[in-house]
Amino acid sequence: MFTKSPRRVFQIALILLLAAFPALAQERTVGLMVHTEAAYDGYVLFVTIGDKSVYLMDNDGRIIYTWNIEETAGVREAYILENGHLIIVAAARNEIDESLIPVNPRVNGSIREYTWDSEFVWEVEFIGAEVHQHHGIDIMPNGNILVIAWDYHSLDDALAMGLDPALVDIELKDHPYLLPDIIIEIDRSAGEWVWQWDPWDHLVQDRDPDLPNYGAVAEHPRRIDINYHYWFSRGESPRPNAKGGGDWMHSNSVHYHPELDQVVLSVRTFDEFWIIDHGAPAEESSGPAGDLLYRWGNPFAYQQGDPTADRQLFNQHDVQWIEAGLPGEGNILLFNNRVKRSADEAEYSSVMELKLPLRSDGSYDWEREAEVVWSYAADGFYSNFISGAQRLPNGNTLITEGRNGRLIEVSPDGETVWEFVNPIATDGPIRQGDPVVDRRNFLFRVRKYPIDHPAFAGRDMTPGDRLAD
Repeated sequence: MFTKSPRRVFQIALILLLAAFPALAQERTVGLMVHTEAAYDGYVLFVTIGDKSVYLMDNDGRIIYTWNIEETAGVREAYILENGHLIIVAAARNEIDESLIPVNPRVNGSIREYTWDSEFVWEVEFIGAEVHQHHGIDIMPNGNILVIAWDYHSLDDALAMGLDPALVDIELKDHPYLLPDIIIEIDRSAGEWVWQWDPWDHLVQDRDPDLPNYGAVAEHPRRIDINYHYWFSRGESPRPNAKGGGDWMHSNSVHYHPELDQVVLSVRTFDEFWIIDHGAPAEESSGPAGDLLYRWGNPFAYQQGDPTADRQLFNQHDVQWIEAGLPGEGNILLFNNRVKRSADEAEYSSVMELKLPLRSDGSYDWEREAEVVWSYAADGFYSNFISGAQRLPNGNTLITEGRNGRLIEVSPDGETVWEFVNPIATDGPIRQGDPVVDRRNFLFRVRKYPIDHPAFAGRDMTPGDRLAD
């Protein structure tokens, strides 16, 4: 049942051996923590960021199958297709130009497909610095893949688009370039780019009236202020961008809505998500038809709000529409990472479900506020980066608390009905009883698949060993 490598066999064997000694496991800290009858019956697909093995696990924490991807330095995330194939985001196999890459290339740069038996099928690699894939992808209903990629622009390019020279001295002196995130649609069968959206075509600036993108930022909320930078969103005095000055947007998820033919992009450094029209003709996408259809989370980013009082999102991840047929279908679900409402309040995370002010024609009423229809937060629930959420068919929500390698499934009323803590860390297995803080068992985002998913038809789904029992 398992595809094996000596490294993985040793790691699993060590976890099981350590679990056999009760003295070493007086307190349960990893593996299956909670499993009630209210948990959705499915299989969980997960991979530790930077590891080479992808696991399929049942609700009892037992391994159903393992893909070992030995030809990579590390995997970021994974998805199962209906034919049982695996799609991964991983480090490129070929040597890449790291000169302009501000985020770890050991888990970015390549998208690959493997069969159920781990046979290589297809890949696309971004090995140059000027356009480089990073963070999350989305698999569209037609099989194409939406990709987030940095697109290099020199400092001269940025100044010509109205970038304030003062920002160069404050923030970009060590990074003489900007890397806005473009969205690329790739035809998986041909490996070709078939659609692209570029924020560089939708900028506004209020500094130089002689430039064509001049305008009052507050009067053009559908355009992107080139002079909005990460430190503004904290309401603090100027300081260097935490991810490197060139990483202007640091987008971390992209998702497609097939009925609306729209795309939502999570833009971390703006503390917003943006919605754009995927159906705009190519010749119109660089004009008003390609401007933002909607944005939400931080009106200060377009000079229509206060950076503290009006901000709703804080470094959010995994923004998505809830799929048709699921409870809450059509609403937006997201992981809000670093919520802090007052100076004396500790930071915490939350998961939010939003009903957007969508009109019948697919446009948005900017005069009406999005409505928070469901949320989850709890004492100790916190991950300041990565993480995600998934609405399940029974109405529960699977939450990835990524920094701690923790997965929880909560009911609509917030009850934890299933919990698992990842014992696979890139610095070695975590023993039962050991703390998991800073053990690098990070999970980017995790998905659960129903037991009757087409990928599993005709497969041997006999459970194997339980991790960290």
